[in-house]
Amino acid sequence: MTGEAEPNPWADIIGPCYTVTSMALALGWTENEVIEAGDQLRLLMLHTDDDVLLLPSFQLLDGKVVEGLAEVLRILQTGISDSWTWAQWLNTELPDEDPPRNIQYLYDGRLDEAFRDARHDAWAWRS
Repeated sequence: MTGEAEPNPWADIIGPCYTVTSMALALGWTENEVIEAGDQLRLLMLHTDDDVLLLPSFQLLDGKVVEGLAEVLRILQTGISDSWTWAQWLNTELPDEDPPRNIQYLYDGRLDEAFRDARHDAWAWRS
């Protein structure tokens, strides 16, 4: 054993993240607006074990919150109230699927398909 910490697998699943401060700068919002948007599920906000708030960068497209995100988050919340699971659902690579990641539906404007798949998986999580 080398004494080095094992890499956190969530880093590969979630990818790069903003802090509240850096997200506020990216969006031209105040930090309070970012926190409020996270609390209201208009942004995906992750709470770490050491009480740090992280906001995955994949939820932005061309410097704006991707269209349809809030609706998808509200749908997913009906199945499980866990933002880490939602992040995994949005950004996990599914190589044999079209699209390969669920967030791609939102990037492509395929909102009906995103909502359909979110409803299906939320239902499965409740079962």
